[in-house]
Amino acid sequence: MSMRGRMRGWLYALLAGLFLVTTSLPVLAGVGGIGGISSFTGGDGSFKRVLREGIVIGIADDYTFTYQDTKTKEMDGLDVRIFRMITKLLGIEKVSWQIVQFDAMIPGLVAKRWDVAADNIHENPKRLAVIDFTTPAYWYGSTLAVHKGNPKNIHTAADLAGKVVGVVRGSFNHTFLEKRTDIKELKLYTTNESEFADLAAGRIDVTMEDDIKVGLFIKQHPGVPMEMATGYAPALEEYGYARYGIRKSDIDLNHAISRAIDELRGKRDGIPKILEEGGLSLRNMWYWPVVK
Repeated sequence: MSMRGRMRGWLYALLAGLFLVTTSLPVLAGVGGIGGISSFTGGDGSFKRVLREGIVIGIADDYTFTYQDTKTKEMDGLDVRIFRMITKLLGIEKVSWQIVQFDAMIPGLVAKRWDVAADNIHENPKRLAVIDFTTPAYWYGSTLAVHKGNPKNIHTAADLAGKVVGVVRGSFNHTFLEKRTDIKELKLYTTNESEFADLAAGRIDVTMEDDIKVGLFIKQHPGVPMEMATGYAPALEEYGYARYGIRKSDIDLNHAISRAIDELRGKRDGIPKILEEGGLSLRNMWYWPVVK
């Protein structure tokens, strides 16, 4: 090989070595991020901020998704467990929780009282006007819960006319039904527990609620006098992915959390395992559109 050829070979080797060193530096530094790679640096500094100062996560008293265990006083639920995995994967060491009423989550996020609204919420135009959302974590839809035996013969959305209907204040179902003028009364609740208690006691006729919440509540309260209405066909807008709310200005943080969610969806012992432990199934990993 000529001297020029050897020099060219050395130059290529040197450039390759420099490339490996420079692309490996974040990993060696171990500054958070997926696998230690601090790659979520689009310029707003929001991800670096939570690495440095910690993250505050806002949740509601929304069993079984987000709640405070009365015995241990620890936060728990499907979304809490998902976020524990997210923060661990991203290398966020300081994590604190704020538990508030459901309808206070978005206003508190906008007011910078917390960094994420982590009681999962559906994306809709009204919410998109004030906040952004992460990538999907899992999905679910709405159903109608009625008193055992369905004494009011409620099976469709049209059957809600003239009935007393319960919903959680600030929820998708609240905004979905508040426009209707044919409902006798739209009764608002701050928790599902109080909503379902009133249904079981006969104080309301029906609730429109997330199907997995109703199913889990019935499963975990054997003998409760309530059931899902048969034959209910949700409207297309009643189905959607579970996502988490992020401020519009925190683009880097959104990218980091969304990347972590995608990683955890692809791990058998990640989000799929959490859903199964919570009584759901792998079917809740993907959105199956309602076909009319």
